[in-house]
Amino acid sequence: MKYTFFFTLFFVSQLFVVAQSDTTRKKITGVLKEKAIKEITRKPPVEGQNIARSEDAYIPFEGKIVRNITVHHIGFEKSIYDSTKYFRNLATKVANALHTTTRDEVIRHNLFVKENKPLNPYRLADNERYLRDLDFILDSKIEIREVDGTEDSVDIEIYTRDVFSIGFRVDPSKFNVYEFNTYDANLFGYGQRIQVNTLWDTRREPRTGYEFFYRKNSIAGSLINATVGYTEINNGRSYGQENEHALYVRLERPLVSPYTRLAGGLELSRNYSVNNYQVVKEDFRKYTYALEDIWLGYNMGVKNVLNNRKRHFVAMRYFNQTFTTRPNQIAESNNPLYNSQRFFLTSITFYEQNFYETNFIYGFGRTEDVPYGYKATITSGWASEFGVDRLYTGASVSKDFITKTGNIFSGTAAIGAFHNKGKSEDGFVTATASYFSKLFPLKKAKFRGLLELNYAQALANRFSPLLTVNNQLNDFTADSLFLYRRLVLTNENTFFTNWALGGFRMAWFGSVEGALAQQSRTGNLLQDVYWGMNGGIRMRNENVIFGTIELRAFVYPKTVPGVDNFSVRISTNVRLKYTGQFVRPPEFIRYN
Repeated sequence: MKYTFFFTLFFVSQLFVVAQSDTTRKKITGVLKEKAIKEITRKPPVEGQNIARSEDAYIPFEGKIVRNITVHHIGFEKSIYDSTKYFRNLATKVANALHTTTRDEVIRHNLFVKENKPLNPYRLADNERYLRDLDFILDSKIEIREVDGTEDSVDIEIYTRDVFSIGFRVDPSKFNVYEFNTYDANLFGYGQRIQVNTLWDTRREPRTGYEFFYRKNSIAGSLINATVGYTEINNGRSYGQENEHALYVRLERPLVSPYTRLAGGLELSRNYSVNNYQVVKEDFRKYTYALEDIWLGYNMGVKNVLNNRKRHFVAMRYFNQTFTTRPNQIAESNNPLYNSQRFFLTSITFYEQNFYETNFIYGFGRTEDVPYGYKATITSGWASEFGVDRLYTGASVSKDFITKTGNIFSGTAAIGAFHNKGKSEDGFVTATASYFSKLFPLKKAKFRGLLELNYAQALANRFSPLLTVNNQLNDFTADSLFLYRRLVLTNENTFFTNWALGGFRMAWFGSVEGALAQQSRTGNLLQDVYWGMNGGIRMRNENVIFGTIELRAFVYPKTVPGVDNFSVRISTNVRLKYTGQFVRPPEFIRYN
């Protein structure tokens, strides 16, 4: 049975700084400030069915010159949903004392709209969504103000609300194993995260292990995020208990908008296993490897007319994992986990993607951005593994759309395979379809349902790992279950209630999951059936310092070794959110 408990605090401090000596100006500024706050803190409709294209509010101002961009912060003492509510208590005082509000320059470093440039409503909507996706921002809103006396100029007002950046997490995975995580996600308000993870395990020698990492958001406004870290508690490549130690550095620049040209990433690391669990020498998997992973992509079509968001994204990626020491067990000689691998892939993605703004999908009224549009990717390249050079080709398509009544549909399909001496091998086919129902208002609740279907099949397996259900069935992690085909069906229903306990809003949910599993090449999908039920409650108070808390219980009548028939998990600081991304780096088809 696995128990997880996560303590964290979320809130924001400090309202607008108004420093003017003239009394009349103070009164005027106060009135304008209150009006602006009401715009961002207004309570969403009770039904929660407001669905609007993210750019709609900005379309009337298309082409006007952006004169000034001003950044404001909504304080913790104000409700983000109801401007009439104030929270003046011990919690807000402690929060204000501990938290440093995100500095204006950090918000500006995450802007890709500029002053003295024509306003692009689609780009502005992308920027608002991007700010909401930052891990130290709870929500964001961008307002446009017309400039008195002009017809061709506007001012942009940006409102953000932080999450409380200081967090602490305790994860007692077993009675004699505890993991402690302490972090500040926005150190000194400069968009930098520092985190220390500590593992205490009575089976380990030494019993305590550590992980440290530092991350900086958008270095000097480049939109490049940098992470550097060291770990001695990561299981890494191993199936067993070998704690993998590693020193790593990562750089990432996502494609934040279809109007942005470049995206890419870099990861360098040195990794090695250490016998912290005092495994007998004959069983310990000793290995050392170095990792290099770099990719770069260019977005074509950024100069199309503003309302044309069709793009071609061309990218290339080089990956090199070199083992200098490999496990000496004969059984691992053919395990791809412990063998060097190199590949060079190129891809071209044709896409058109926009977003709707809505709520009550995963969150409790917070703005959620739902993508709609299409994406098609063709990937090709070369790979070397076990001393065998092979060509690779793959393709994937996806389509997302929302009906006028608020139903959300998403579908993806992909196929990929390696080619060697005229034969295809290690091929995989996968397809997923999901459906979120519209939000149904009930007397004292709101209801939304999710139905998801996933199919996957392995073809001519040689080196690549087979299919699993580990990421398909909740809390069903089986190291011994490998499949040639699987069909997984999930149905989850969520009831967002109007109940509140100490300000915590509640949502009940229940889920039924099932997997048809084919474990042999010649079997069929009815060879094995694994199914179960899970459900529980989520609680969140957007107006105080705590994040989402989730209590979920699992029941699986039929399991495999390592999976309990019944388990309970408690998680906190859960940031559930429906989101999407424009492109990914070139990669092999994902099937697990």
